[in-house]
Amino acid sequence: MTLTVPVIDISPFTDGTAPEAVVAEIDRACRDLGFLVITGHGVPQPILDRGVEAMSRFFAAPVDTKLQHYRDGYHGGYSEFANMSLGQSLGAEAPADLREGFAAKRHDILDPSSPVWGDEESTRGLRLALTDYYFAMNAVADTLMEIFAVALGRERDYFEQFTFRHDSNLGVFHYPPMQEQPLPGQLRGGAHTDFGGVTVLYAAPSVEGLEVWDGEEWQPVPVIAGTFVINLGDLMQRWTNDVWNSTLHRVTNPADGAWDSDRLSFAFFHQPNKDAVIASLDESSAPKYETITSGQHFVAKIEAMKVTA
Repeated sequence: MTLTVPVIDISPFTDGTAPEAVVAEIDRACRDLGFLVITGHGVPQPILDRGVEAMSRFFAAPVDTKLQHYRDGYHGGYSEFANMSLGQSLGAEAPADLREGFAAKRHDILDPSSPVWGDEESTRGLRLALTDYYFAMNAVADTLMEIFAVALGRERDYFEQFTFRHDSNLGVFHYPPMQEQPLPGQLRGGAHTDFGGVTVLYAAPSVEGLEVWDGEEWQPVPVIAGTFVINLGDLMQRWTNDVWNSTLHRVTNPADGAWDSDRLSFAFFHQPNKDAVIASLDESSAPKYETITSGQHFVAKIEAMKVTA
């Protein structure tokens, strides 16, 4: 059976007019595909537009300038073009992805002196734009976790005990115009699953090129202005003992004749507390996974993605 990505208005949950209906729709989407598109999220468009404008300026700068924005395993910062392979996170050899990126975690957002910002005085606009964006996405993710808790038969605030000290990662990825023929199997973003609890994605000019594997074929994600694409990560699949799905997805290359197009995507990877123990919430069957902390799982995935010379 072909599965399609549903579009769900979450405002009846937040305004209390029909919360049960939203919970049922999202539960079904998480069981079927683990991907959905949400409307009614309440994030003002100017917050999204300022983020796009700031990051467009950032990625237009020379590489030497961007490299001043420090990156290591703890901080965010700049990652150069084609230096990681999402496909390798699944344990197989895969070419490097045709993208560059910038990341900021919550401790970076809260600290103006964090090395990810480089020269703070000259990048203040970038930091302020991403701060507004980060906390807007944090609010969306908190709402989703409330919906998830109710869908899984828990109290609305159940997941707060696992996320109150989260250090979720905002990753902004630039897919520049194609300069040459890609390697065999090389994509803007190789096939992968996300690592954490839930991802909130916004893209400019659109999410065109994002595809989801439905078990039989690749399905395009609906392109609807002003919406967010939501997908579950591996930890949520482990948490639910495979009742919900963390699904393969990828970003395809532009079609021939459209290689001069570029794309920005803003992915808020909502991650439980580093020391949160992830164990099965499914009381109807035996656990399929060993318990693991959120931090252990994240580090293992990141290490697998690194491209070595």
